[in-house]
Amino acid sequence: MSKLARPLYPPLSPSSDVTRYEKKRSNRQAGASYPGNPIATSFKVVSQLVLSTHQTVARFTKEMLSQLNPLRFGLTRKRPSWVKVCDTIGACKLWWSSPHQTSHFPSNQIRHYSSVEALHVIKSPYPDIQIPDTNLIDFIWQNLDQWPDHTAVCGVTGREYTFAEIRLLSKRFASALLKSGYGRGDKLAIILPNTPEYPIIFLGAIEAGLIVCPINPIYSKDELYKLLKLSGAKCIITVAANYTTVLQAISMLESLEKPFIIVTQGTEVITTIPEGAVNFQELIAKDVDTSLLSTVQPASPNDVVAIPFSSGTTGLPKGVQLTHMNLVANILQVTLRPHLNYQEPTTKTSQDAFLCILPMFHIYGLSFIMLTRLFHGVKLVTLPKFEATTFLSSIKRHKVPTLFVVPPIILFLGSSATVKSHHLDSVRYLGNAAAPIGTMDIEKLHRKSPHIHVFQGYGLTETSPCVILMPKELNNISSIGHLIPNTEAKVVDLVTDLTLPVGGVGELWIRGPQVMKGYLDNIEATNDVIDKDNWLRTGDLACYDEKNLFYIKDRLKELIKVKGYQVAPAELEEILRSHPSVAEAAVIGVPDKRAGEVPRAFVVCTTEVSEDELKNYVAGKVSDFKQLAGGVTFLESIPKNPSGKILRKLLKEEYK
Repeated sequence: MSKLARPLYPPLSPSSDVTRYEKKRSNRQAGASYPGNPIATSFKVVSQLVLSTHQTVARFTKEMLSQLNPLRFGLTRKRPSWVKVCDTIGACKLWWSSPHQTSHFPSNQIRHYSSVEALHVIKSPYPDIQIPDTNLIDFIWQNLDQWPDHTAVCGVTGREYTFAEIRLLSKRFASALLKSGYGRGDKLAIILPNTPEYPIIFLGAIEAGLIVCPINPIYSKDELYKLLKLSGAKCIITVAANYTTVLQAISMLESLEKPFIIVTQGTEVITTIPEGAVNFQELIAKDVDTSLLSTVQPASPNDVVAIPFSSGTTGLPKGVQLTHMNLVANILQVTLRPHLNYQEPTTKTSQDAFLCILPMFHIYGLSFIMLTRLFHGVKLVTLPKFEATTFLSSIKRHKVPTLFVVPPIILFLGSSATVKSHHLDSVRYLGNAAAPIGTMDIEKLHRKSPHIHVFQGYGLTETSPCVILMPKELNNISSIGHLIPNTEAKVVDLVTDLTLPVGGVGELWIRGPQVMKGYLDNIEATNDVIDKDNWLRTGDLACYDEKNLFYIKDRLKELIKVKGYQVAPAELEEILRSHPSVAEAAVIGVPDKRAGEVPRAFVVCTTEVSEDELKNYVAGKVSDFKQLAGGVTFLESIPKNPSGKILRKLLKEEYK
């Protein structure tokens, strides 16, 4: 027998192994420790429990190996050497001998798993935290007496509020909503840029029992119409500059009962309120009676509190139902352990400042920045949009120690001649999320400011948002970090649905208290991404290493990420197909140096039409970041599989 053909492990003797197993069965049930390798021990127990004879083991092994591609498991052995060991249980041990990390499992816990796949479920390296049984309002304000007079929020508008003022004004707004007839379960759409009033509106609405639906203020009337219809919002708050667009969107709703519109200040100073709208300032005035709040039943931790919108993994907008517990848990998960807390404690004499450059309608800006930092007494500096001069001057003026941004801002900091090293003197940490950033881009930044520690994290709207975060003591820009406390993950093979060990690339699945309740009025979509054991399929391809650091490799999702914004190909394809000259359309994301990705269309036309005409047609119906900046390609046919699904991979290869 050649060396390659020889089994790497001798065949097991079922009788002898069962005997050994029986001898230690009582010890296992009592929780006693096994000597030796816990993986091999666990393997023996499981194999003897499930497979009673050597012949059954052989059949199981052959069936399993027939489905497996060894390369997916980080192995380099050629298939013939696998086939020749199929007749022994040693083949299964060979599969399990691929490197993987089990230090996070207590030895007695490993022995109680009923499936070998459970060994590759990765847990956070940090101890679990206690999630309080409370609602978001009581949670956010529990530390108010420690910093009532500290500035809570300010901005380029010149308006600012202390923590005590935000608490009072949010109570007044809540009371005004109740007096207007709104109550538990009603939905309020916030269509605002980042302004100092955002936390007042958000916290006031949920204190009144409403559910908040944050929406992108730059959306067109068609986009707003879809989300207002989906959410069923009964009340809308926006700025005067958006009033006409919002009114047009409302006019498209079939419902006879149109949403109530409130107008607040944006960056401009309001002199007159549009006819038919209500002035927000009147709803937080001194004469507002807050006694009505005593009649409101406190929310349950499992009640839905916010419905941000996500395209999920299928491309069409979905309302993500996040509960009080989801948001409370995630706030604590990302800050309670010192390794993950990128801010200094707020005291009577010191207070960190965070820039709110990430939009608050996005879960990253809403939960990870606004809510998390308010809970810890951090000052929020709101910026309604990115303007280089304002952005840099705000960092310097407020001595911002930590920046949480998206890749285009990192590219700006590293590449723009406007950015000097003195602008970033106060910055110690710079966190990136929403889309990956390249090593070369980080190197450019470090040439200007080598003292800045750059790190990455990972999350989704469906996970409130954070799942994985790089600890402060590690410097690995290619990784997104470790699982945060109370969180589990596994990497699942796309073909076999087996859970993969170290180095195996598959779909990342997540489980934890931050995972959403489900999609609004969409049970089918919810069941597509959350299984019976509460595992959330992220739609991202990932792997992990021996230290349980995770790496994002690619996206299964069809979504295009433009400057961190999600663009659904299905939405653009629908618009393109509505053009009289277009019979078929497919949209993919193509690389762009500044935006990360931009949409590119592939169309089949029935009559002649120019690229510019189609680009302008789409531009008239969508926001700027959704426009076809990647161009248009004319094809005779769109590649599809037998079931009619667009083969986007082929289109991407053709584009290259």
